[in-house]
Amino acid sequence: LPLSVVAWIASAARGLPLLNRTLSATSQSPVLWPALRTAGLAATGLVLFGGLFASGDAIFGSWAEAIVPELAWDSVIARGFVWFFITGITLTGCYAALNPPPALAAELPDGRPVRHAWEWLVPVGTVVALFAAFLLAQSTVLFGGHDYLRRTTGLTYAEYVHQGFGQLTVATALTLAVIAWALRKAPRTTTRERTVLRSVLGAQCALTLAVVASALYRMSLYQDAYGFTVLRLYVDAFELWLGLVVVLVLVAVLRLRASGGTTWLPRAAVGTGAVMMLGLALLNPDGWVASHNAERYADTGRLDVEYLAGLSDDAWPAIVDDLPRDVAACVLQRAYRLDTEETDGFWAWNLGRERGADARAELAGVAPAATCDAIPRE
Repeated sequence: LPLSVVAWIASAARGLPLLNRTLSATSQSPVLWPALRTAGLAATGLVLFGGLFASGDAIFGSWAEAIVPELAWDSVIARGFVWFFITGITLTGCYAALNPPPALAAELPDGRPVRHAWEWLVPVGTVVALFAAFLLAQSTVLFGGHDYLRRTTGLTYAEYVHQGFGQLTVATALTLAVIAWALRKAPRTTTRERTVLRSVLGAQCALTLAVVASALYRMSLYQDAYGFTVLRLYVDAFELWLGLVVVLVLVAVLRLRASGGTTWLPRAAVGTGAVMMLGLALLNPDGWVASHNAERYADTGRLDVEYLAGLSDDAWPAIVDDLPRDVAACVLQRAYRLDTEETDGFWAWNLGRERGADARAELAGVAPAATCDAIPRE
């Protein structure tokens, strides 16, 4: 990882000569640069004369305001910074793709194994025992029910469910560090040593997967009790990804050889993380949350109207389609878009905004429910 960071910074610096060579090569084109010069001159004339006409005539000025974004100094500086940042990242990525840094082929040296097996078995075995004790406590709550939980801890089931999710997520992540340490320190030159290592770390991975399942179950119960949010969905996805990484680690542990054999694991972990992020984008988190909260409203009559009103345009098709129209009108009544529709010129258009505007248009003339203020909140 440190070498990758250094390689990325070096690619950013070495990408500048690449940009210069690209500009020199394209300058020979008989079409490209004349086209760019023509576009630049046309844009200059558009800005100069368009600005004069917009300030000199109210009608023309209103037309210009409808298509030109706000050009206050703070907006110009912000847009310039974003342009510079995105351009730099793009240039860096192009250079790294054309000239893969040798850091990609670098491998960490093998760890120095401990002399005695108990030097790694005792620490890892302690962690395994703690995981087993935790899962035993979970099973007592599962079979003992709410009365047992209330009698022994004084907590309600909802409080108990919410209490430990963050700790379980951190414990899952730390387990990966424990396994990585054991893989570097445990001797594995003989068949017996590798068998012991596979057995102990395999048990640790299996218990960790059980903890992941427990954390996800807790979050599921909590969402059923208190509603769905985008943050809770992201946390669920992160926990699922951690569980997938644990599965990959388990595969690496079972495939242990006398040395090496796990160089594929970091790339697989990063690749699955990227796929998870892409999957979340395709899922449409705001729409998913709105749809599930609408289903929960149909079952319980409880709805956090304020939260739904603050979701992005991507949520509005689900709000309008899945909620009763008068309840959806309650959400629209409290939305920050109620008075004016924020726009930033034609280049701010995207499909999500268009679909959101179309969905809200369907509520035109729909009166909010008389019980808007009486809808139970979380």
